Formats: sequence, structure tokens, C-alpha cells
Amino acid sequence: MSASVAESRVVERSTAPSEDPWVRSFGRHWRTDLAVMAVMVFLFGAVRPLADPDLPMHLAVGEWIIRHRAVPFVEPFAWTARGEPYYAYSWIPQSLFYLTMTLFGHLGLRTLQGMAVVGSGWAALFLARAAGWKPGQAVMLAGCNLIVGAFFVAMLRPQSILLITMPVIWGIFLRVAQGGATWRSFLALFIASAVTANSHLFFPITVAPAVLIWVYSSTRPRVRDGLAAVGAVVCGWLATPYALVWPAVFRHNFARHILYRPPAAITELQPGFVVAAQPPPGAMLLLLAAMLTVPWIVGRRAMQPKEQFLAAVYWSIGLIGFGYAARLFLVWWVLSLLPVGWSILQLTARTEDAPPRLPFRLLGLAACLVIVGVYAVHSRALYAQEGTVVDRRLPSVDALPAERVAKWLRSNTTPSAQGRILTNFSFGSYLTWRLPGYSASIDSRGTVPDSVAAAEAIVSATDRDVPVGPWKSADLAILPLRYRAAAVLDTASGWKRVHTVSGDHIAEDSVALWVNLSWWSKNRQVAR
Repeated sequence: MSASVAESRVVERSTAPSEDPWVRSFGRHWRTDLAVMAVMVFLFGAVRPLADPDLPMHLAVGEWIIRHRAVPFVEPFAWTARGEPYYAYSWIPQSLFYLTMTLFGHLGLRTLQGMAVVGSGWAALFLARAAGWKPGQAVMLAGCNLIVGAFFVAMLRPQSILLITMPVIWGIFLRVAQGGATWRSFLALFIASAVTANSHLFFPITVAPAVLIWVYSSTRPRVRDGLAAVGAVVCGWLATPYALVWPAVFRHNFARHILYRPPAAITELQPGFVVAAQPPPGAMLLLLAAMLTVPWIVGRRAMQPKEQFLAAVYWSIGLIGFGYAARLFLVWWVLSLLPVGWSILQLTARTEDAPPRLPFRLLGLAACLVIVGVYAVHSRALYAQEGTVVDRRLPSVDALPAERVAKWLRSNTTPSAQGRILTNFSFGSYLTWRLPGYSASIDSRGTVPDSVAAAEAIVSATDRDVPVGPWKSADLAILPLRYRAAAVLDTASGWKRVHTVSGDHIAEDSVALWVNLSWWSKNRQVAR
């Protein structure tokens, strides 16, 4: 064999692509690296305390569903809305939350929280693989999905399902549009759509990726496949107990409402740019800045006109939604998954995949462990407040004073005591879970008005144009002292303030318990 031939074969072997792109990107031990990353991602989710303000109501609804083996159509909790419509459209995660806490306690819920975070990372990898992107680019997209989840979902919430199902649906529609449809693709679309429709009211966006059938029509996918894919998604919408009343559900949840009036008291309902500009400037501002650069980065990439149109329209729809309400950033993100991925491709176009060196891997692992450890230590006080389905304690944000009042009330009333509680938006969710048998006037599941009406909206002293609330029909009241209703109850005949919890920071944050004396005389625990 001549030297020139041998040399050419050596060159061919050296330039031949590796059989596995993950080996080229992360080395022979890429599976170990990926497993370590998954463990770190799981820990980032699992160490978060169960402090979401809506979690108590989700648990209460899940408990009701499990015990009745049905979903509610009529208000099951708030005494001020008896007979009114009520739609537990997040019934799958709510039931799962309650069953998990019943079987495995608060640690089970935090495990579920960690698994949801891992799922959002896996879903982004699935989309990147369907798009044919390099492993390094896939990991970057997964990292972006995790960052969005950390800031706009953060805790155990039903909307976390969007960060899992939407990337999967985008990936499946990519395969269908490129002629790779199988019966498994349609089944997966149906399941992902059905899970979303039974988890969050934003489920209609699951049909958004169907535009890929039009974008990549040059690949000549069969019309039948495209229609079957869209049909699978729509059928998923109907695989829910509320399938026949979806119009009523949307009317009920998006009708004009006192909590929606500008300026909204709820941060999620405030315009996104207003929220981002609030001091102190932080990670949300950086995340917004990154999203605003997406069109300019994508514009530098060679794209066919239909791809450009898709990127521009979906990105613009999301931007307008975010401008209307900060909570719609999540919609902006899942609509912009492909443009963001194309931005990553553009930014990494001139880079070559190479396995990271061992010192860099160890440094990254150490940094992750330090972050998780610091967060765990910082949150240890909240961990101590995570209870069981028996004591029903939770470290809910903005409801910690309500826990102290509820504990005192339980200790000073008979075990069979029940009553109608007049309370505020921040405490309603917690008290509904914490005090079974009692009925709170407002449920506070976030921003949906399932049990919220103007007469129930207990407001501060500055809101004199809003009713104080139906205190005359209540048996007891748990309210901050700064509320206008507090002054009314302090001077009302037949009412008495029996317990006050001092504010953690200022006196105006104090919370008190008032009782109707006739109710109190029947339910008070008499010391022996």
C-alpha cells in the first residue's frame, strides 16, 4: 500500500463524523453527565418550599374530587357564592397533589415538584431532537425552558404542565410536517392535548404548532396527516368532564371582575412591562431583554418566508399578551419556542461541539450543589411549616398570619365547630384547606374569579368605592387590621375581637379574629 493511500485513509477516518452526536458534544460519558444534570435539575425543583399561595386551594379541590369521585360544577366552598357555577378545570393536577400528599406527605409533593422541573427540561430536549439540532443546542434550549419555569411557575402549580406538553406538541408537529407521522404521533398529540385541557385554561394554544403543517408544506406532508394531527389535538380538548361547557367556563373566568380592574392589585394581572420595571431590577428584566432580542437574532438567519412569518406573528402575539398582563409571559414563551431555538442556532452557528473538560464539569457541579444548599438553608424555616393532610399546615406566601389565627381558633373552639368566615383574597385559599368544615368568603386561587364577586372583595381603607363585604351574614372574620372592615367589626354590636396576631414588620400588617357573639357562645371551647 502506498504512503499516499494510507495517508488518505487516515484523513478519512479522522474526518468521519462520530456515530453519536452526544459523544461529540459531551464525550463518551455523556449519559453520566446527562444523569448528573437531571439530578441537579430535580434538586432545584425539590428544594423549593410548598409556599405557593394557590396550593392550599388546589389541595382542597383535589380532596373534594377524590371524596366525591366527580368534578364540581357548583361552588363547593364559599358561602357567599352558593349555587354559583364552579369549574375545577385543573382537576388532574389538583387530584394528583392531594393524593401525593395523602400517600407521601409534604416530601412527596416536593418530589413531584422536582419531577415537573425535570419534565420541562426533557420536553425541550425532545423538541430539539425533533428539529435536528445539536445536543449542545438542545441543552441550551432546555436551560432556557428551566429558567422561564423558575421565574413564572417556580412552585407546584398546574401551569407547569405547559412547559412540558407544549415543547412535546411542537416537536410532534415538526415530525408530522416533515412526513414522519405515525399512529404514535397522533396518540401522543391526543394525550398531550388532553392533559393540558384538564390542567390549565390556556389549553387552546396547544393547536398553535399546527401552523408548521403550512410552514413546511414544501415537504408535501399528506393532507390526511395534517388533519389527523389537528383532530387529535381538538379531541384532546374534549376529553374532559367540562367538554360540553367550555364556553361557559371561559365566560365565567374571563368576565370583567373587580380583581381585574386597573390598576390590578395582583402582580400577575399588571402589565408585563410595569412589573419588569418595578424595583429592584432583577432576573425578570434580563429575561425580558433576552426575549426582546429574539427577532433581531433570528433575522440574521437564512429562513424561508413562511418561517419568518411564523416567528414574527407568534412572537408579536406573545409580546402583546405580556404587555397586557405579566402572567401571559408563559404564553409568549411557549409560542416562541421555535424562534428562540432558531436564535440559539444562529448564536452557535460558528461554534464546534467539544466535550467539556473535567475541571469545568466539576466546577459546574460544585456551583449547583452550593446554590441548592444555600437555598435549602435559606428556606429551612418554611420547611418546618410543611404539614400533613391531618394538621393541614403549609407555608403559603402571604398567609402565614392566617395560620397563627387558625391554630388559635382550633385550640379554642369545639372539635365540631363550623362557620362562615369573612376573609380577604390572600387568606381565602389557605383557610379553605386549613379549616375544613368552615366556609371562607373568597377562595383566592390566584387570578380566576370562580368564587369572587364585588361583595366579597374585602378591601383596604383607601378603596372606599368598594363594598366592605357581607360581614353581617358571617360567623367570624379573619382580616388584616388595615382593612376597612376591621374598623367596622371593632365597633359592630354583637361582634368581638378575640385574638390578634402582631405583624412581622409593621403594626399595619397585624391580623385579627373577630367572632359573632352568638356563634362564639355555642362553639367556644370552655376550659375545665
